[in-house]
Amino acid sequence: MTQERYDIALAELAEDIGLDAAALAKYQELIIDGVAIALSFESDELGGSMQGACYIGTDPVPVDASPALLRMLLQANTLGPPTLGATLGLQRSGRLVLSRREPLDTPPARLAHAWGELADVSVRWAVALDQGLENSVHELVHAGAR
Repeated sequence: MTQERYDIALAELAEDIGLDAAALAKYQELIIDGVAIALSFESDELGGSMQGACYIGTDPVPVDASPALLRMLLQANTLGPPTLGATLGLQRSGRLVLSRREPLDTPPARLAHAWGELADVSVRWAVALDQGLENSVHELVHAGAR
């Protein structure tokens, strides 16, 4: 699939959720519950996908974060439920990023649901990090693993 198919998927998504298709195509960003989700076309071996990415919270991970916290963040990527299948990443700035890819042939309602889940997970992680880093993140990771 191509950039053209991505543009069609964006337009279908916009129609499904009641947004202006031209505006979504121009800005390629959704704001869901205060979370900005940047959308982009990603070429891959399956012909392309729509990627959604967002920050978790507003502050970077502390420079002196414990190895235990960093280990839990990595474990969250392999467990599935704590991120609902999205991937946690750490930028050079120390900001946590959550990203997810969906095939371009995903129905618009499913795309809307996927980006809603991404926003929800971002908010849950931001709350966990704000409430005391290790204890809250530990609970989030291990509650999702059950």
